[in-house]
Amino acid sequence: MSKKNAGTRLWGFFRFIMLFGLGFIVLYPLIYMISCAFRERADMSDPTVMWIPRRFTLNIIKETWLAMDMGSTLKTTFFLNIGCALVQVVSCALTGYGFARFDFRGKRFLFGIVIMMILVPPQVISLPLYTQFRFFGIKGLFSVNLIDSMLTMYLPAMTANGIRSGLMILIFRQFFRGLPRELEDAACIDGCGPFMTFVRVMIPNATSAFLTVFLFSVVWYWNDYYVSTSFFTNTQTVATVLYDLDSRLSRALYGDARIKPSARELIVWKEASCLMSVLPILIMYVFLQRHFTEGIERSGIAN
Repeated sequence: MSKKNAGTRLWGFFRFIMLFGLGFIVLYPLIYMISCAFRERADMSDPTVMWIPRRFTLNIIKETWLAMDMGSTLKTTFFLNIGCALVQVVSCALTGYGFARFDFRGKRFLFGIVIMMILVPPQVISLPLYTQFRFFGIKGLFSVNLIDSMLTMYLPAMTANGIRSGLMILIFRQFFRGLPRELEDAACIDGCGPFMTFVRVMIPNATSAFLTVFLFSVVWYWNDYYVSTSFFTNTQTVATVLYDLDSRLSRALYGDARIKPSARELIVWKEASCLMSVLPILIMYVFLQRHFTEGIERSGIAN
């Protein structure tokens, strides 16, 4: 018994060390962001300052906020990314439900296309998409230029072709396949058609899946800069502002984009901008974490 207790304690201690080390690796970037965002830039050249700043200050946060035009940028980002995420969740849910519950000609072929949506990177289709949005319409009748319009993000999301839509369709398909068919049979007896069954029966039973896909969608739209910079020239989102942060800081701090601060001092502004960028996503995840974990487990993605 003593050997068994010693082995249990040794395994518990080893597990604690392993989890503590993994947790530190995961949290290290966030801890470093917080440490740099509230210190003076002179502390970056002080070898005695590691984690705790000598003098806490909000000046870096204020300067970065102004350089990023954070008020306007967050407003545009929320309107674009949250809106696209909501639209994409609805379109992918309908598509996933169709693949899970209905048999139709070409179903396997079309689902193969969904898998290709997961495998093919967006860089492959960016040029055809740009051409399509640049001359959007019917040839010979009308043509509209949608470049630098939010429709370039909303239209793909409305048709289940947005960012990472293939994975979201797969999540919904796996989740709806796991629900008992007796639910649909009962709805059919009560006079519900396929669409009303989806609205009144499937959606209330798939809340965790909807929240999971919504979180995925928001994070990917929030972090996207490749698609945004391909179609936007004047529209500012958090990702596009971060992409052009160096010149923005130079204009805000020195009034000239050609003047560059030292690389070591520049770290404090970059870490502050990253902290402000990830904070809304972290807050949202804290409140939805329980439903997110449940949705991952029930959809079968964790397996």
